Amino acid sequence: MSENDTHINKVESSILNSIQQLRKVAKERGIDGMLTVNKHTTFEHRAILRVNQEKIKQQQNLESIVMRANNFCDDVTCENIDPDWLSAFMSMAKDISGLHMQTLWGQIFALELSHSGSFSVKSLRTLNQMTQREAQMFQVACNLSSQVGNDSNRKIVLNCQDNSKSFLLFNKPQFKSINLGRHKLPYSSLLTLSDLGLIHHNELEMVNLPLDKELPIIYGEEKLTMKVKNRSSRMKYYRFTNIGDELAKLIPHESKGEYFVELTNHLHNAFHF
Repeated sequence: MSENDTHINKVESSILNSIQQLRKVAKERGIDGMLTVNKHTTFEHRAILRVNQEKIKQQQNLESIVMRANNFCDDVTCENIDPDWLSAFMSMAKDISGLHMQTLWGQIFALELSHSGSFSVKSLRTLNQMTQREAQMFQVACNLSSQVGNDSNRKIVLNCQDNSKSFLLFNKPQFKSINLGRHKLPYSSLLTLSDLGLIHHNELEMVNLPLDKELPIIYGEEKLTMKVKNRSSRMKYYRFTNIGDELAKLIPHESKGEYFVELTNHLHNAFHF
């Protein structure tokens, strides 16, 4: 068999697979009437069946999410849940069918019941719009994030600098940032997360750090206590948005040893441990 024949067979196989996939989706969604023997029934009849089928699936989704929420609930006394928030939640949650995403939505429901105001409707909409690939990007970002100082906001540290050395005429240091791409978070992923409203687009810089106060930095289970070397010490970072911080609460932190080593090396540039 020639290479051309092999290519044609692969194309034909792809077409057949596409047809099979089309029929499968059409049947699941109740829109296969004109492809099957059901074409002899009326559109009205098939529409009623489709709507009922969708409602049954949505009911299954909601009940599955409630069941998962039950696993996260505790016996802490709390306020009644906001009815507007609940309406928005159910409107979006009814179409969540993936088991992993149902677990996340169940966790959101439980946390909101325990601590009203934990998740905004904007956060729900963002999560609802995220693809599986985007959710994986966000998980990587969370695994590279730290909390600096007494601020609970998450930050992805890029570099730390002692700018006092930059005034040396013939020995000007080159401040290199951590290569996030090496840790599976390339700049394209940062742009995607920024477009989703999870991370601020621009780099931010922490300046005027106090010389006489300790600065804690928490990365997963690791906690470091530092002091700046001098008033020229700087820290550059990407900051999570409020929505990003809210949704990050759903993702268990998985520390990355190689990244933590690189992070501590950068911190040594501007801080005493």
